[in-house]
Amino acid sequence: MATITSTGLGSGVEVNSIVPQLVAAERKPTETRLDRQEAELQAKVSTWGTIKSAFSEFQNSLSALKLPNTFQKVAASSSDEGALGVSAAANADVGRYAIEVEKLAQNHTLASMRFSDPTDTVGSGTLTLKFGTTDYDAGTDTYNDFTQNPDSSTATIIIDSSNNTLNGLRDAINEAGIGVQASIINDGDGYRLVMNTEDGGADNSLQISVADSDGNHTDTTGLSALAFNASATNMDQTLAAQDAEMLINGLRVTSDSNTVTSALKGVTLNLNAAQDGKVIQVNLSKDSSAATSALENFITKFNELNDTVSSAADYDPATGVGGILQSDALVRGAMSQVRMQLMSAVEGLNGSVRSLVDIGIRTQADGTLKFDSDKFKSAMQADPTGVAGLFASQGTTSDSGIRYQASTADTQVGSYAVEITQMATQGRFEGGTLLSTVVDASNDSFKINVDGTESGAITLTQGTYTTAELVAELQTRINGDSALSAAGVSVDVSFNAGDNRLEMTSKQYGAVAGIALLDVEGSGLGLDDGLGYAGQDVAGTVGGYAATGNGQALTVTEGEAKGLSVTAESGATGSRGSVNFSRGMMQGLDQILSGLLSTGGTINARTEGLQRSLSKIGEDRAALDMKMEKYEARLFQQFNAMDLVVAQFKSTSSYLTQQMTAMPYANLGNN
Repeated sequence: MATITSTGLGSGVEVNSIVPQLVAAERKPTETRLDRQEAELQAKVSTWGTIKSAFSEFQNSLSALKLPNTFQKVAASSSDEGALGVSAAANADVGRYAIEVEKLAQNHTLASMRFSDPTDTVGSGTLTLKFGTTDYDAGTDTYNDFTQNPDSSTATIIIDSSNNTLNGLRDAINEAGIGVQASIINDGDGYRLVMNTEDGGADNSLQISVADSDGNHTDTTGLSALAFNASATNMDQTLAAQDAEMLINGLRVTSDSNTVTSALKGVTLNLNAAQDGKVIQVNLSKDSSAATSALENFITKFNELNDTVSSAADYDPATGVGGILQSDALVRGAMSQVRMQLMSAVEGLNGSVRSLVDIGIRTQADGTLKFDSDKFKSAMQADPTGVAGLFASQGTTSDSGIRYQASTADTQVGSYAVEITQMATQGRFEGGTLLSTVVDASNDSFKINVDGTESGAITLTQGTYTTAELVAELQTRINGDSALSAAGVSVDVSFNAGDNRLEMTSKQYGAVAGIALLDVEGSGLGLDDGLGYAGQDVAGTVGGYAATGNGQALTVTEGEAKGLSVTAESGATGSRGSVNFSRGMMQGLDQILSGLLSTGGTINARTEGLQRSLSKIGEDRAALDMKMEKYEARLFQQFNAMDLVVAQFKSTSSYLTQQMTAMPYANLGNN
């Protein structure tokens, strides 16, 4: 504010003191009103910030409840964790199991003859490594038979002057990535090349065939010193490949690994020790602890939100004072939306659990929620799927061969009939007539395209095969190709005895799947004149609505079921029951909260409105300052004018006094 002063000499009035007091008196009512409004607005902004934080924390508490797995956990325990560890997935069957571990799975280990130094030259040629079941008696050194495992790989490793030492052989085997770990061990009498299979089990023992450059493939001189097959057992078997064996409730179970995942549905057994005659008790039961914890957190955060909103918006009859947002309809409307969602029955659920009351959650007189954990645990034991559906989106099917897969925001709650007009099929190849099972230099090479990925050149091991051996050789060579492995595609090879032909099937379903043989060398195996067939996608309708097939997945493209996806995993064409879809309450609640909390949401809109009002108060203060500046200037102007007039009056008075004093006879009466 500009400073204007007045001396007040003419009038004798303290103008510089009086004017500021007059200005302050004029300013005070407006300034007091603005201060009061500003304080109230700032308090509302702060309160809305607190409320927004409470809503946000409540929304965060929904995360675990939106996941079906939260309600489907299974607790697993073992009476001897040191000997047998156990864990369970959500789909595990509850129950008690008596388990006796008799044997642990064991990897196959072979050791070479001794060498004086790791840099010693062993020999050159090729090593062919295969995996399968070996009938070998180490006591008598009798190699009776080998049956190749078609699900494993086969590798042929070239050994030449660049890698023909003990060190070079170790590195070449490891770099092949075949599933064999090679190392060199000094046993005190010399250095030995040790090969250990990475996978255990009886059907993962190692067979080593050698094509020695010296022409003798079975003696202990040169590369053939590493042979371990029916023709030569030049390596020592230090550990035999062995399956794990156990009794589960009296039933014998074998496994090629000490981590057993296929014996009990959804259960992983970790075999740590074998003890004949010792029975270990394994207990699987529904685990409601994660769901209970998630619900307790949910209720805590809701009650904190309720208290925050009540403090801000309720009227206290005891004190006669209302909260700062008592007249704000938005805060009450927001809570009403949340409460309505929480108290409503979930559409699409038809079982005993349809609302929060059914699992022990009730509203108290003060608006908070109360949780009966015992009732919740009972509901979890009786109907865990129904409890999960209360909170999370869920699809259930009446046909075990049809599985619910997914939904979108467009999918409406309801029950939809599933009609399959075409089941998905895999890509396949049917060979020509198998004329011979002899593989030689004339017919040992080909390429293959599986599901759009082309392999490198595949070379079969030459020899005379049985049909089972030929199937295993083809499958391991194809699936061991680096290009196919990198693409994640593979085939199953089989022999059709009725039609006397080799057949191949892709692991993938749908129109993208297919098999074609390329650059086939020679004939006899029937690979040169076979036919390839592309797979086909599933086709059908869901709820009578059109759907698009992709492999085994059928996704609705229109109508109320739009976005609903099911997988036809098994069974035939025709009517396949129905899929029942429900959303649970968490998705709707999450949408309500997002509408309140988003950048363009109602709470931000209200806060921004309050901030604009605060900005307007700043503008009003600036206007008040300008008004008071003008008012002060006007007062000084008026006082200065008054002071000038008073000064003039004083000057005139003084002049008149002087004149009267100087008049004749003015002082006659004084003598």
